[in-house]
Amino acid sequence: MAKVVKNAGAPANDSLLWNLFTSVKLAVVLIFLMALACVLGTFIVQDKLPQEYVTRYGESLASFLQFFQLTHVFQSHWFILLLLMLCVNLVCCTIERWRGDILQLGFVLTHTSIILILIGSIIGLGFGQKGVIWIAEGQKIQQFTRHDASTAPLPFELELVKFITEKHDPKFELLTYIKDKHSEKVLPIDVRTPQHISRSPYTVTIKEYIPDAALLEEAVNNSDASENPAVFVQLYNSKEPAVEGWLVAKDRNTYVDNKRDLKLEYRWLNSAEALDKATTQTGTSEKPTLTITLEEKKTSKVFPVEIGQSVSLEEYNVKFLEFVLDFTQKNLPMNQQQLVNPAVRIELQGPQGTESRWVFAYFPDWDQMHPTKNKGLKLTCNVPQNTSFVGQQIRILHGPDNKRLFTYIKDDKIIQTANWELEKKYDIGGTGHQLAIAKFYPNFGIKQSVVKRSDALVKPAVHVEITGPAGTFTDWVFADEEDATPYTDGNFFLLYKQFGENIKDWKSTLRVIDGGEVVAEKTIEVNDPLKYGGYAFYQSSYDPENPKISGLQVARDPGVSLVYVGFSTLCFGIIFIFYLKPLVRRKIQTMKAEEEK
Repeated sequence: MAKVVKNAGAPANDSLLWNLFTSVKLAVVLIFLMALACVLGTFIVQDKLPQEYVTRYGESLASFLQFFQLTHVFQSHWFILLLLMLCVNLVCCTIERWRGDILQLGFVLTHTSIILILIGSIIGLGFGQKGVIWIAEGQKIQQFTRHDASTAPLPFELELVKFITEKHDPKFELLTYIKDKHSEKVLPIDVRTPQHISRSPYTVTIKEYIPDAALLEEAVNNSDASENPAVFVQLYNSKEPAVEGWLVAKDRNTYVDNKRDLKLEYRWLNSAEALDKATTQTGTSEKPTLTITLEEKKTSKVFPVEIGQSVSLEEYNVKFLEFVLDFTQKNLPMNQQQLVNPAVRIELQGPQGTESRWVFAYFPDWDQMHPTKNKGLKLTCNVPQNTSFVGQQIRILHGPDNKRLFTYIKDDKIIQTANWELEKKYDIGGTGHQLAIAKFYPNFGIKQSVVKRSDALVKPAVHVEITGPAGTFTDWVFADEEDATPYTDGNFFLLYKQFGENIKDWKSTLRVIDGGEVVAEKTIEVNDPLKYGGYAFYQSSYDPENPKISGLQVARDPGVSLVYVGFSTLCFGIIFIFYLKPLVRRKIQTMKAEEEK
């Protein structure tokens, strides 16, 4: 019988390095270190911008993580080195234990498959690319952004032909809330069935349900008595009105058009003196004021806001630095701001020192929520609704004995005064505009009605009847209203809201242009990418603010083919071990038995 030579495939000299890389213990250590790296890569957020790590972990820890490449573990040099060492370890172990026996073919195939997978992974990690692309419909792009915010080129152009968002059918809930009990409940949409709210005095009955409702508002004249006069004003600069709408003398009596540098105002005057004053005095608007209140002494004084001027009250001195009609648009010129969030910036000198602060007209409790140096006083800004900073004004006047006049004022000078009649157009100075008062209602009112737009579930509404301690209350509740609908006592509320994610799927039709020609086109989904030139483009996200912009993930992995070959080899090796090896062994045993005979 032939003598079996041990380690026939191993090198003749047993060097220290060879013994190290043929050690099973080394494999165990390497696998443990790689498992530890995977744990770190799971708990430490990966592939974010450096500033995000500073915000999340602090500057010192963020620097430590970045220095040791723990912010991108699986692309780090040390992790690739671990993979490479494990690969060499497997190669050496395979050579060391190979006997040249056909029965070891499964052993060789499985070890070779793991080696191929490791080599493919090393190539992918070392030479692969990953990143994102944000692209709009019709846009062509030839680069993508890596996770470290750097850019990488594409060897071809990528075009987004169309971006499609598919949506689920919307779902809505009618919620009840009881304030003094902090109790919330969902009510079924059960029309005409009284639903009592348990452990409360409230009962809700849904009188009507509309799946797609619209609230219509119609201006009406309630009577001929001059209780709430209003005019429907039209401003022309061509055949069609450029601006039109109702001005109500006792409510919304002004309209400011910053684009045209113009304010329209309707005044109902009860005396000839007031009418004469309105046609001769040019003050285009009321000015904002600041009220200084000394809380301990209970004294206060009102000052007009004059930028650059200073006012004093006892030991306090206030200097007006800036005034804006809308704090969120304070960088725009004043005549381009709407009266939305007015505020005045002041410099305050007092016993506790000097400070600069904003005083908001619509948020009088700002000082209580934000610490200030001088705590002995309260500042309140008052901004009249007709405050504006435009250069032109048209006053529409209605005086006693049905006297009707309009006055055009420009740069604080009266340019034109004339009578007006209904449904007639009047040229306004040299502006190129024409003014018309189309309608006059002595007692203006709004008639509201709810109508059905379609049978689709788009914007549902319910007409509810609430019975409680303060009697019966009825109202329409719409699903798109941000604020809850309160019952009369202010303790019970109804809110109709949409819940759940509405987006079902995203799809992008992509086109690859290489050398000026379209070489590939495909509509991709989340798990169905477009592949070309070694790159794969996956659908990953969308922009909720812009339905025409698609978010793509880009991946290029030059080692993936080797990984596939490795998995195929692994499958064949397993098949050999469990199915073919027993057959081969029996065949060899049969042949040996026949030889011995």
